[in-house]
Amino acid sequence: MLVNTALSDIQGQYNSGERNFPKLQLRRIDLRNAQLKGVNLEGSDLSYADLRDADLSGANLSKCYLNEANLSGANLTGANLTGAYLIKAYLTKVNFQKAIVKEAYFTGSFLTRANFYKADLSGAFLNGAHLNGGIFRNASYDNTTRFDKGFDPESLGMQKVSSFNLATSKKVTIGEIITNFETIASITSKYLGGTITVKNFEDTRPDVEWLREFSMDKNGKVNFNGSLSHQATTIQLKWFEKWTNAFVKKSSMIIQDLPNIIEEKHLTVDYLIKRGVA
Repeated sequence: MLVNTALSDIQGQYNSGERNFPKLQLRRIDLRNAQLKGVNLEGSDLSYADLRDADLSGANLSKCYLNEANLSGANLTGANLTGAYLIKAYLTKVNFQKAIVKEAYFTGSFLTRANFYKADLSGAFLNGAHLNGGIFRNASYDNTTRFDKGFDPESLGMQKVSSFNLATSKKVTIGEIITNFETIASITSKYLGGTITVKNFEDTRPDVEWLREFSMDKNGKVNFNGSLSHQATTIQLKWFEKWTNAFVKKSSMIIQDLPNIIEEKHLTVDYLIKRGVA
């Protein structure tokens, strides 16, 4: 339950040594130019708040509500915004360098010239956001990060990472990975035909000797020289994820909705692992 402290002197308490302000009701609070480095505001409601030019570097803003708040010019370097809601927020020139922005909602927000250098955007919702002039170099994203159609993260220097946790992942066999790839190939074949599907399969194969043991015929069937019941290793799963992502990207040059289709049908490698089919 949020505590109503809208009139509290957050800055004053902070200056006195207090750092923890979780789950507070702070709607429309005026914290312009506030110096709140490392503050803990986890789960607090700061909707419509004025946080222009505030220093919130290293702050814990996870699960905060910052809908329609104004953080223009704020410093959020290294801040934790996991699961935060920044819908229709004003985030012009905000510094998100090295911030953790996993599964945060930016839909409808204004991120003009925001700096996401080395930020973690895994699972973030950036669809519908205004990203003009944003800096995304070396920011990380995964299969669950949402972008608007036509947005090319790699062209901005972003780095794709695996969205599954290998330490807790379920066992997956080579046969199951092949079946997953064949399902994707059956979708592309409907639009591209068997010949182009096979060509894309070959063209996107990572330069790894073990992957040369796989081939595809014009019916989209994948053949493998080894045992299909063999459990895939961590590195093998990474190779296949890289191959699958490259295959989908190349095929989507013609089938623009292919990435959405793959996601909706749960055909990504990370979902296969999370599902624990073995």
